Amino acid sequence: MSSLKSVYKSFDSVFERSIPKSTPVFDSAFESYGARSPRVLNERQTILAKSNIAEAEYGIQEAIRGLFGKKRTNAHSIGGHPDFDHLAESESTERGFNVSLFMDIKGSTKLGLIYSPEEVFFIKNSIIRCAIETIRAFDGHVHRIMGDAVLAFFRSDGESARNAAIDALNCGCYLVEFMRQHVAPKLRENDVDDVGIRVGIDYGQHDDVLWGMYGYQGSSEVTATSFFVDVAAKLQQSAPRNRVMIGESIRTLLDLHDELLEPKWVNNKESIERYILPNYTGNDGRPVNYRKHVLVQKKYFDLLPKPEWSESPIQISALLKPRADVVYADPEHYHACSRAIPKGAGIEFKARFVIAGNPDNVRVRFRVKNHGEEAGADNTYHEDIEAKFNRERQEYWAGYWRDAMYTGLHYMSVSVLVDDRTIIPEQDFGVYIGMPI
Repeated sequence: MSSLKSVYKSFDSVFERSIPKSTPVFDSAFESYGARSPRVLNERQTILAKSNIAEAEYGIQEAIRGLFGKKRTNAHSIGGHPDFDHLAESESTERGFNVSLFMDIKGSTKLGLIYSPEEVFFIKNSIIRCAIETIRAFDGHVHRIMGDAVLAFFRSDGESARNAAIDALNCGCYLVEFMRQHVAPKLRENDVDDVGIRVGIDYGQHDDVLWGMYGYQGSSEVTATSFFVDVAAKLQQSAPRNRVMIGESIRTLLDLHDELLEPKWVNNKESIERYILPNYTGNDGRPVNYRKHVLVQKKYFDLLPKPEWSESPIQISALLKPRADVVYADPEHYHACSRAIPKGAGIEFKARFVIAGNPDNVRVRFRVKNHGEEAGADNTYHEDIEAKFNRERQEYWAGYWRDAMYTGLHYMSVSVLVDDRTIIPEQDFGVYIGMPI
């Protein structure tokens, strides 16, 4: 079952009606390329004419933003960036951080052998449309569409590069899962199994990104100039199909730990390609050796909020609370992996669950799993908290407060024990920590 079915349900509805399983458009002999079957083509054109392509956009933003605790919707138009569009009038330049995300559709050539041009356009455009709405859902700005590729810039609220990087990483992971769960299975029904997307992401800090207008009034574009924008494109080109590749700059910013990253293997996994190619030489005459990393899709996606979490055995929630012993009238909710909590802040975790028979001696184990350079040897410890029983709701609950200490992505792993025996295994709740940059 698709874990994102309710997020992209409108896409599924349109895609199912418009791209039915059928015989190839072209004759089996390659020499007859272009000899179309009028009956099949007419049937498909009729189906496409009845499909409302725009329907696939609706609901994606609302669903994702609700899961990640984001308010309102992102309605920015394509092109430039709202933080720097004023540069078109002044024709000046400004410095400002940026997280770039490149996405392209890989392996789409075979589509033309299976589908009509109208259907190829529909498939690609449907993917691009859903990508646009997913980018907007994570507060990204679609800067440019280039054929079957998209370039997006992430700046969050313009104040936190760390949050912008988190948004871009979460967006890339969701885009890959959208392709894996929704697009690829439908194309495989027509023996198209090599179509996917590649995503490249990297971060340029304030002094490394120059914004300004290229061209002249009437024929211009406000865009970002940076090594790290260019590198994001190369990361996308180097990424495996349906994977996200990130640069060393964003890895360092978030201090992502090793279990979430893997190298790019080449030559049938006989060797590792560690650096961006070509490996340019810097001013000092030495190779730049700029590292690239492949995101471990399943491990990272498992940490992200998704609709199916509402059915998890343990319902885990988190509130930002400076002190554990104070009750706040309107505490701020924290959604897993949604943004960075500043060091020194406090967070209270609450676990709710049901056990058949309502036994006694129920305890909740809250295990802290720290990662990253700052945490060092202080990487894991746990406390067992006695669970309370809510008779009105017929459920158990327990709470646990901790302060945010180390930069990085950390886990609160929660499990349930009865008579010191684990009956509900650990569930991880991801928390990013780090000061605004």
